[in-house]
Amino acid sequence: MKFALFLLLALSYLISPVALAKRNKCDGNFLATSNSAEIKEEYGNRVTVYLPLKIQVSDSLLNCADEIWVEDTYYYSFVFSGPTEDKYARLLDSQYKRINVKNGIAKANLTSRSTQMWMRLRHYSLFPAGYYYGAVKVSIVRRNKVIAEQYLEMTYYAEPQIAISLDNSSKGKVSGDDGHYLIDLGELKTNMRFYWGIKILSNSSYDIVLDSEYNGLRHETNKRALIDYAISFDNVKISSSERLTRSYNFYPGVRDSWFGFEFQLGNTELMPAGYYRDNLSLTVYPR
Repeated sequence: MKFALFLLLALSYLISPVALAKRNKCDGNFLATSNSAEIKEEYGNRVTVYLPLKIQVSDSLLNCADEIWVEDTYYYSFVFSGPTEDKYARLLDSQYKRINVKNGIAKANLTSRSTQMWMRLRHYSLFPAGYYYGAVKVSIVRRNKVIAEQYLEMTYYAEPQIAISLDNSSKGKVSGDDGHYLIDLGELKTNMRFYWGIKILSNSSYDIVLDSEYNGLRHETNKRALIDYAISFDNVKISSSERLTRSYNFYPGVRDSWFGFEFQLGNTELMPAGYYRDNLSLTVYPR
């Protein structure tokens, strides 16, 4: 019995170092991705964009590693270079809660084969149109030791957007919405004037084209009866038979640009009685 016990202890002594080495070995595969098709955008008082960051690990890594570290490749904070300015981002967990950053590194527990994170970007209004680039290093860690790491580029593209609305002073005089408005001039009189204004919100440079469909106010039945008028827009005056084109550069600090119109009717004397109308189009083209 004593001899058998001695052999068992000796065998145990020979196997233990090998088993211990296997337990201490930590390797495997992992993949960090950011799918642009999964980007989420929210519009309100400010624009919020969520860029997905997904980390997938193999079973072998999941069984031995304990943390995921995310850090910016070039900066101490998460920075995205944009067309007009840099944007600082926040890293969030799957529930959109902020992940704390210490010494430039965001740390999260590794508890699943797939971990969802979000990189949040914000702007007080529309993002200036163009591409935003960021780069992060994702590390799989065991006991504060990096086991594997991957560098990943993250990109967001803000499309050119235009929003046009009536200013508050014009809402009582002009009816309609969504870009289709009606102005009732009432009884037409020579040299009568009418004023209204609009606001344009754009995230890019743009061109404005102002054009009259009938080149004046045309009688609804007598197509030869035409009353001309003049219109002033942004300190430029044209007749109803002309077309106006203006170009405007984009400035990131500008939220809304206000533009005023002045309408002045021409000579109405001896014109046939009846209803007159025109379709005046103001078109904004982002560039």
